[in-house]
Amino acid sequence: MSGRSGDVLVATASDERAAPYGEALRAVGVPAERIRFVTPAQVSPDEARALAADSAGLVLCGGVDVAPSLYGEEVLPHGDVEVFPERDAMEWALVEGAREGRVPVWGVCRGIQVLNVFLGGSLWQDIPSQLPGPVPHSVVEPRDALVHTVRVTAPDRPLGHVLARETPHVNSRHHQAIKRLAEGLVPVAESPDGLIEAVVLEDGSDWWVRAVQWHPENLIAMAQHRALWEDFAGTLEPR
Repeated sequence: MSGRSGDVLVATASDERAAPYGEALRAVGVPAERIRFVTPAQVSPDEARALAADSAGLVLCGGVDVAPSLYGEEVLPHGDVEVFPERDAMEWALVEGAREGRVPVWGVCRGIQVLNVFLGGSLWQDIPSQLPGPVPHSVVEPRDALVHTVRVTAPDRPLGHVLARETPHVNSRHHQAIKRLAEGLVPVAESPDGLIEAVVLEDGSDWWVRAVQWHPENLIAMAQHRALWEDFAGTLEPR
């Protein structure tokens, strides 16, 4: 990160959808003038790659599904899969740029899925039909509803030590999840039915990558979830 003084990029479908992420960043001390929302309507993939490589940090927000073609699958005919190819292309380019520049990446919900597929993993396309069970994974309202707990599987890892302070209770609104974990990602926590809920890039990497499946931007009032944002903010160089 030495010498880098760029913006903190927030990748999303629209500025409006990104507002809670900006609020969370500001709540942990990131100045508003350093936060830049980027959408497919604003930047081309080439522009996105260059922006990310010179940025201070990258936040991958929640949103619609990652296209199954990106992990070698056909769309399930009855899986309610909603894709946004332009967003996929933009975020792939952003992550490529971040990897080239060793820029910290913090993934939320769709963000954990993007990172997993980018690094070679795959997803369950439709949890309700492929993995039906008693744990609710798509409770849309209210945004801060605590839907289920997560079990910390690696308390000695980054993120793990924060989540292990007390049993995490999380919100949950996703219908896809990690199926085959990408090489290099380490699972840190899982839901009661065994879905991966938090990952970090393996030890020894000089690239800071961390992600969760829930939405801590809506839980910023809770110290445990706020600490996840503080963890990311701590990687950002002052301007």
